[in-house]
Amino acid sequence: MRRATFLFSLSLLAPSVLTGQATAENQSFPESESAAGAAGENAPAPLSTSADQPASPAVASDSGPRPQYAPFPLDENGRPRPLSLQDTIRLVLDNNNVLRIRQLEILKSDTDLLKDDARYAPVLEAGYQSQDTINRRTPGYLSTGSEFSTDIVYARLKTLFVTGTYFELGASDTRFESNRNSGTVLDQITGGGGDPLRPSRPLHTGALTFVLQQELLRNSFGYAQRRLNDIYRNRAQIDRETLQYDLTRLVVQTLVNYWSLSIAEENLRTADELLRNTRNIRTITAQKRNIGLAEAFEVNQWNALVAGAELRLDQARLERNNKRRELLRNLNLDPELELSGATQLPSNPPQEMSVDADLLQAYNTRPDFRSIRLQMENARRAAEIADNQLLPSVSVGGSYSSRDYGRHAQTSWNEVSNGRYPDYSVQFKVEYPLWNESAEVDVRNAHISLRQLSLQEEELRRQIHDEVLQGQEAIRTAYSGLQKARLAVEETNRFYQGLVARYRQGRFTAVAVKEALDALVQARQGGTEALINYNISLLRYELTRNTVFHTYEIDIDETLNRALIEASSYEAPAAAPESP
Repeated sequence: MRRATFLFSLSLLAPSVLTGQATAENQSFPESESAAGAAGENAPAPLSTSADQPASPAVASDSGPRPQYAPFPLDENGRPRPLSLQDTIRLVLDNNNVLRIRQLEILKSDTDLLKDDARYAPVLEAGYQSQDTINRRTPGYLSTGSEFSTDIVYARLKTLFVTGTYFELGASDTRFESNRNSGTVLDQITGGGGDPLRPSRPLHTGALTFVLQQELLRNSFGYAQRRLNDIYRNRAQIDRETLQYDLTRLVVQTLVNYWSLSIAEENLRTADELLRNTRNIRTITAQKRNIGLAEAFEVNQWNALVAGAELRLDQARLERNNKRRELLRNLNLDPELELSGATQLPSNPPQEMSVDADLLQAYNTRPDFRSIRLQMENARRAAEIADNQLLPSVSVGGSYSSRDYGRHAQTSWNEVSNGRYPDYSVQFKVEYPLWNESAEVDVRNAHISLRQLSLQEEELRRQIHDEVLQGQEAIRTAYSGLQKARLAVEETNRFYQGLVARYRQGRFTAVAVKEALDALVQARQGGTEALINYNISLLRYELTRNTVFHTYEIDIDETLNRALIEASSYEAPAAAPESP
């Protein structure tokens, strides 16, 4: 019962290690999912347990780059060696597939910023327009014409700057032709007018045009746009902070799974030892029966206990194998790898801990706290943008065009550079929407959001303070429990060994021996549980201060950048051909 209770508490403890953060409270890593991690560009594929067995194939096209995975550490004989905590963390970062999925999401975190910047990309426009008009012939139509044909060829370069400035440079050639002065002698007699000897010819007008406009009040010189860009950049940084936070949680979860494998292996060793001791006592009972010191039914009892111990051994082996496969899946390693749990876990006394120093460390480095500070900055920017939208729009602008005329396109540009025939205009415009409830609602909501985030920051600050105090108390309590558990194992073992020796002499009953054996098994399990709990307390405290990667000398920024480069260069595999 105690063993079952501990395993249940461990399964509950792992999520508690990973929760309690304001920005990612709904994110979890179920044990049934595969884990994911980043890898170096030159890391080899996963190694098998034998050199004759091929490595697991990478999922990629044969022509494109493959995802890189870190190998499992081997000893000098080429056999898998027990993982250290640092080895486990590196394997998670380099191999876990859930992490790789999150890294691909990070590659899209700058989407809003890039899309917004695209608004300010220069636009090159070119086109051709043609228009033909035929009017009713009225008296005197020959002097003005009744049929008109206009063709325009133009090219423009226009751009909008972040400062709210609009600039356009355009060049055009306009061909105009009409039937003016193209009447007959009869038209002259009937009063149509015109000169039949000098008919109208096409007229080309070449022009070079400059347009400049500027917003003066609302979004004055890019006031709102600069703040919007800051919001987009902060969002991308928040996504990166969230990924780092998820990374830490994933590492903690994997370490807990690794220690769960250690517990499963200890349970297997305990079950095996229980079976050997039960068989030994059954043998002693059979020997005592042969000399008349025990009854035959006592041997039957121990036969039943041996069968129960064998069943417990089989269940412990099954549990150990399941924990091993789960851990190998999280580390993205060969499922047949003979991985064993941690053999050397830290059991040294805790170091001196300072509440003030650890609080400062947590406030400066914890991703959830940094994320909420960035969210507050975004809320302030949004409030400033909303206040700015209440102002009227005041814009000033103008255009200037230098023109020339000619009978042909190549002669209509002769005087354009001299500015001999200019055309210019100036515009001043004020626009203010009446009863602008939409902008007022935006202002109200922005200030409410800022207040909400301020309260969330205050709550998170208090939560971190409590977590630091609780973490220190948990470490001291867990270490005290470890010391007492070790003492209990030593004392229970002495009691059991002495009881078995006296049982051989007939001084104690088999029931007493069985109870002592159960007590020894529980004491050993309690010792392992106490050691794991002590290490979980240390790890939870590292998570509270966000010093997991620093403690184990992991450069998380370098890991993220390397993984993002690999993820960005990854090519998806080609689709499988459809079956006929």
